[in-house]
Amino acid sequence: MNIRWLIATVLALLVVILAAVWYSANTDKAPSVTDQADELSTAMANSVSTMPWQNGIAQRYRVLSDSSMKMQTAAQGASSIRVHMQGQLDTLTLQTGNGTAMVGMRLSSVQLKINDTMDDATNRELATPFRVHFAASGMPLKFEFPAEVNQQNRSILENLIRGFQVSLERGDSWTTQETNGSGTYEAVYRRLATGQFEKSKRSFSHTAAGMISWSEVSSSENFTINPNGNWFSEMQVEETMRSDGQSNLAMSVNNLATLQLQAGTQPALSPELWRFDAVAAADTASPMTQPVPDITPEEARKQILASVPELDTTTQGRLGLIHKLRDLLRVDDSLPPLILEALKTQQLSDRTRADLYLALELAGTSSAQQALIEVISDESWQLKDGMRAIVALGGVKQPTPDTIRALWEVGQTGSGGERQRMANTATLALGSIGNTLNQNAAPEYASLRSSLLGNALGAGYVSERSNTIRALGNTHDASLANDVVILLDDSEPAIRRAAALSLGTLGTDQVADRLVTHYSEEDNGYVRGAIAESLQSWSEPTDTAMAMFRQSVRSEADETTRYNITVLLSNNLDKFPENEAVLRDIIRNEPSQRIRQQAANALSTRQAQP
Repeated sequence: MNIRWLIATVLALLVVILAAVWYSANTDKAPSVTDQADELSTAMANSVSTMPWQNGIAQRYRVLSDSSMKMQTAAQGASSIRVHMQGQLDTLTLQTGNGTAMVGMRLSSVQLKINDTMDDATNRELATPFRVHFAASGMPLKFEFPAEVNQQNRSILENLIRGFQVSLERGDSWTTQETNGSGTYEAVYRRLATGQFEKSKRSFSHTAAGMISWSEVSSSENFTINPNGNWFSEMQVEETMRSDGQSNLAMSVNNLATLQLQAGTQPALSPELWRFDAVAAADTASPMTQPVPDITPEEARKQILASVPELDTTTQGRLGLIHKLRDLLRVDDSLPPLILEALKTQQLSDRTRADLYLALELAGTSSAQQALIEVISDESWQLKDGMRAIVALGGVKQPTPDTIRALWEVGQTGSGGERQRMANTATLALGSIGNTLNQNAAPEYASLRSSLLGNALGAGYVSERSNTIRALGNTHDASLANDVVILLDDSEPAIRRAAALSLGTLGTDQVADRLVTHYSEEDNGYVRGAIAESLQSWSEPTDTAMAMFRQSVRSEADETTRYNITVLLSNNLDKFPENEAVLRDIIRNEPSQRIRQQAANALSTRQAQP
């Protein structure tokens, strides 16, 4: 794992890991939630289940954000990254009908900074108008961009909007499954007052190149519907995610955000801004959809050789140079080895070396993948190079059979030490590739699925089996849950824990009863914590199970397990009011600060409801 992956993820998805949410540092007084809510009618309070889209309504929002990430790996030590963004978002409803609305959007005065570094070219392109098709509930359905907006910036814009997505329904509370750049998560909604709502994410499924498993996810999102316009009056988001340090990676992410309507501002927007030949985001998923430069291989070679040192010396426009290299590498199969030659022979900064692996990943051709395979197969390359190449292979959009074969070989040749870390990472990357193949309905997925399952159920080394089980979770294939749950009977605690964590990703509803049974019988706190964590995604917990967890949280010795049970009790506070007394007891008597804070947050949210 490396900082290249972090920066690439930030720029490509802003951020997959950061869940695409924003923080407001705004000090100007804005219309309060109460003021806006009072404008809504009483009848609307209990029945509104759609956004009040109206043709021709133009609005302006202020968007400010601050997201921070800290990471610790055994191979590379500690690193951190901060993403700051501010600007204005103008919207114009272009068309409504048939339960949908097409809305034109445009950012202006954009400032995107990563660790206080700003790319002017990226900021300019982010100001390009684009269109979003919304469902009446407020959920984005489709994004459309002009052809000149590159894939990375399309992803930034899409995930900006998805950071504020909602799914309105009738009633005082409801639960839905939603998907954004981070994956699929359970969203729980509460209607707090007239036009005022609260949303929280639970059981956030996320695989950043298949390497992250969140042991802690908490979020609070408050929003108010604009009764006389479109979309929101205001939305505030606060989110924290932490990984448990498994697979040699510990990470914490904090996001704070606000989208705020500028009351009294009526931007003069012409529909002509959004008259362009659309390129839908869904149409750009394949790396091969980007145009290949119409030049000779020799000219492409010259440009690659010139671009590498330029990338190493510049601080502005780096993303544009990476994209240029990506496109040049697609001109001819003989060109990706030039990147390996540069990595071997030139004195390049660590950032540039990371960016070159990203260029190979984005190129995605068979020859680019073959270059990455050479790095992971040749032990003369440094560990950091091998890890970067594995992550790149796990992220390619059209993995070749040679890529899958090479990752299998590396995954099965770990013998301790540094190469073992590569083996672990390669196995997890296979799970991510499985997710890619499954999403694309690729015929190769069946064979990969079978092989991963066979290794998980086999009689190999515990560490190898454990990693393979986690890789099964990375596939996000819910049909695997009944196969994985039997591993909770394994004699090895590491296997049982891996199975529980994978089930949390695959979906626990169909095997929840068996997880509860295993929890009550499990004598290893490390495993109990994983089971409690996986059950946080259980949509309909039973009275018996909840009573057991209310009792066990008082006597549980393992701190992580107590935390995961507290989250489970908090998530189900509305369904089980009896949980409140236990949470209050936790605030008074629990020695762990983070557990006390979790209980306090849950109770304060409940008290805020009318």
